[in-house]
Amino acid sequence: MARVLLAWELGGNYGHLVALRALARALKQRGHECVFAVRMLGPAQQFLDPQLGALVQAPVRLAAAARRVRVQLSYASLLHNIGFNDPVELAGRLQAWRTLYGALKTDYVFADHSPVALVAARTLGIPAARIGNGFTLPPVLAPFPSFRPRANVPEHVLMGNEAAVLRELNHALALLKLRPLPVLQDIFRGTAAALLTYAPLDHYEVERAEGFRGLPDFSYGERPRWPDGKGPKIFAYLRPSPALPALLQALRGSKARVLLRLPDAHADVVRAAQRPGLSVAAGPVHFREAAESCDAFLNYGAHATVTEFLLAGKPGILVPDLHERAVTARRASGLGAAVSVRATGVAPLKRALDQVIDDAALRTGAAAFAAKHGRQDRARILPALVDELL
Repeated sequence: MARVLLAWELGGNYGHLVALRALARALKQRGHECVFAVRMLGPAQQFLDPQLGALVQAPVRLAAAARRVRVQLSYASLLHNIGFNDPVELAGRLQAWRTLYGALKTDYVFADHSPVALVAARTLGIPAARIGNGFTLPPVLAPFPSFRPRANVPEHVLMGNEAAVLRELNHALALLKLRPLPVLQDIFRGTAAALLTYAPLDHYEVERAEGFRGLPDFSYGERPRWPDGKGPKIFAYLRPSPALPALLQALRGSKARVLLRLPDAHADVVRAAQRPGLSVAAGPVHFREAAESCDAFLNYGAHATVTEFLLAGKPGILVPDLHERAVTARRASGLGAAVSVRATGVAPLKRALDQVIDDAALRTGAAAFAAKHGRQDRARILPALVDELL
């Protein structure tokens, strides 16, 4: 059986850990040995059962990259902003991944949002798969498609950005006396792609060569405990952000019964959020059961969360805080299944809460998505992937 390394390099969302944990379970059931190399060790200690595999620190950049671009246009811009414009430091990370693979005698790599890990695996001839949603798995097209299709970014601009990033990457490879990549897309070529989403929610509005495998069942935690009362039930999954005070004020003024999951928030914020009919979950809530039992949801646009609730046919209010989540919100609202709101004040959020409760069209849009995609046996997605690749 294989020794498999599961890598998480970029992003701060706990969803990466949830995905790797579910994948490790499928691997362990088939007798493979797992090692986790993750960006954030603290959350990993909470989420990952030690019996699933050993835990090590992923080689990541500790400082923010210099000369960051403010508006990212494509995956090349993302690479620039995570340090591909610093060939010396990038060479250090590449060599650290290569050393890690060798020390752990790695046979196969599953990479979740981990481009440097993929390049390092390629230099050693280690087979690899990339898993994630559409944003973290860009289409392998030249140039990479724009993150902002409505901006009509000229192709020569995208190509120029890629050429600049490729020069710096090849400089890093040269420092290690490794062969250069002919094109930036070679980071991904030769790897298997596991797109854990559905076409209507893909971040890129282009044709894909890869198939959409759907969202595995990542749910864990306690069954939802809804507040007493007769009002409609809204499940709110939020995080500390500049928009949080307005969101909590709108929820306190809502006619709905609200179950709120608010990880990483200060205890005073949690206490202030509560009212009769609004309770705060103390720990993780089983999302699939919450989706099945609620009437609507409120979230900041996390792809897996949005997808889970739409698969249950439940409409949502989305208040995105990053461009990636803004795209998810745009795709969900384009399906007629969600309302995307900017948290500029309490009033628009209150209107959105009333709309998601009262507007039958939103329920119809969410039900249509569920009817098309909700019958899949999601428990088979990751085991089938493991069987296919290993």
